[in-house]
Amino acid sequence: MVKYIEFQAVVLAGGKGSRMTELTAGKPKCLLPIHNNPMIYYPLRSLERAGFNDAIIIVIESMKREITAAIDKLNLSIKIEYIGIPDGEDLGTADALRFIGDKINHDFVVVSCDLIADINITDILNSYRIHNSSLTALMLSSPKVPSTFITPGPKSKQKPETDLIGIDNNTNRLVFLASASDFEENIDISQKLLRKHTSFTIHSKLMDAHFYVMNKWVLDFLLHNKKFGTLKGELLPYIVSKQLSKPQKIINDDKHESIVKMNMKEDIFRFAVEKLYDAEIRKMSAFNDHGYDLADTYHRDPIRCYAHIIKDQFGLRANTVQMYSYANSMLPELSFCNITNNPISPLAVVKSTQIADCKIDEGTTVGEKTSLKHSHIGPSSIIESKTRISDSVIMGNVTIKQRCNIQNSILCNGCVIEEGTELKNCLVGAQHVVGSEENHSREVLTDLDRLMEI
Repeated sequence: MVKYIEFQAVVLAGGKGSRMTELTAGKPKCLLPIHNNPMIYYPLRSLERAGFNDAIIIVIESMKREITAAIDKLNLSIKIEYIGIPDGEDLGTADALRFIGDKINHDFVVVSCDLIADINITDILNSYRIHNSSLTALMLSSPKVPSTFITPGPKSKQKPETDLIGIDNNTNRLVFLASASDFEENIDISQKLLRKHTSFTIHSKLMDAHFYVMNKWVLDFLLHNKKFGTLKGELLPYIVSKQLSKPQKIINDDKHESIVKMNMKEDIFRFAVEKLYDAEIRKMSAFNDHGYDLADTYHRDPIRCYAHIIKDQFGLRANTVQMYSYANSMLPELSFCNITNNPISPLAVVKSTQIADCKIDEGTTVGEKTSLKHSHIGPSSIIESKTRISDSVIMGNVTIKQRCNIQNSILCNGCVIEEGTELKNCLVGAQHVVGSEENHSREVLTDLDRLMEI
């Protein structure tokens, strides 16, 4: 296995899960259970398999201890440095990267904690190396959720966010990046882009995986430009668009000296400077990335962005209730997860013999004559006798009384399900109490004031 010292790895785990607050009230998003492990296990495991010795994880300061304790239990060999963001600050992904700027000294990988994907990171790094990229972004096929899959909670007609991703058909240059919500009906494409890239496709069924390999100069530029708050929404589209520009010509006369200094201070081309020996080697090479004109390799672009596309492997971002639920339903069938943890903790008390394909965490008690199928049971929970649970996620400190029937539901931390209750395709919020003998289907049962905590 290759051990990387060429790249640093950064995992973004400080998000509050604004698109899934029903699940994250009182619990870090990165620790939401997906099958046998917390969500953050999967990107960390991918980095470890690729040969990374260490990684930086950005978390919210108040959750740092809880996250550290959870990851310590995963038996990963990768060494983790935890950096806490102050609780009161609402930082975007670019802000978070800026916050740890002094920790990054090399080209680096940035990955979101919610990326659950069967990827070979080495292939992505090689794509970056081949072209000495400014950045390389991983693109996956948008997950196709079967029509038979039911997301816990009410039926929703809300459409998932669609990315518009323009990729050169010959070179895989990333030439256009935007959200479909930025446009009403028509997309404006500049003449400059059409002249420079004569054959490209704008994809609407690819997903920006939030996995980026970046040149160190991108961080340097970010540190000097505080106007960018997010990576995907602001910084990346800006850098992609700047591929069509050229460095400003320096004007030496005194009359324009102050203007030049002002413009150059935050000019991206002041940072996007290629090493001299790289340029010299390319001049001596017969390689050219295009064959439709006589222009120099890469058109002498100092900024070069690429897409690394994977279409035949499973991948999603568990950043909505639907995608989180779908990940839980799919992972048991996938080999790439390499899940070796004991499915039933030796510190759990299980009196039932009717258990199939379940993970039961430490401190949990399962009563007699209880049936558990295809479910995750979190720590310190109590499941009383004669209860049936299938295809569900039960988080920590949950109490389920006798004779309950739970199907395809998510029960969040500390909730209580009283005796004789039936839940089908429901989501129960943290600390919520569902009364005895109640029957609910396709509902979110929660206290609204708890959602406001996030």
